[in-house]
Amino acid sequence: MKILHPTDFSECAEQARTHAIELARVMDAEVVLFHVSVETPLYTESLTSMREVQQVYDAQRKWAEETLEARAAEMRGTGVATRWEIAGGVPFQEIVKAAEREKADLIVMGTHGRHGLERLLLGSVATRVVRTASCPVLTVREKREK
Repeated sequence: MKILHPTDFSECAEQARTHAIELARVMDAEVVLFHVSVETPLYTESLTSMREVQQVYDAQRKWAEETLEARAAEMRGTGVATRWEIAGGVPFQEIVKAAEREKADLIVMGTHGRHGLERLLLGSVATRVVRTASCPVLTVREKREK
């Protein structure tokens, strides 16, 4: 069995990772940690500015790779077979593609629980994944301390 766990490194993604670990242990599954790096196209007339922007994107990707490896190593240390992948693009599309490519049996992901105008303006990656993925999706809503 294979579980895809998309992460944006938020608290709700971490809460979903906890569930992915528990499920992987029970089902003897491999977990694939997956992050989508979003690079907004920027337009400028200055080559220096474009170079600086690329440096920021490169640093962001390096941080994401290091963080994914640290979390994968932690999970492997608990006996859960884990590896990671990173991609660039539109998050929900890349998550669905990764699930298909990996032949994932389950996607376990966090959801921020946005509603109203915030959801209308920002949309919901989790909702789009649920609607378009070919495998089951377990969404874990962020628990907020009161």
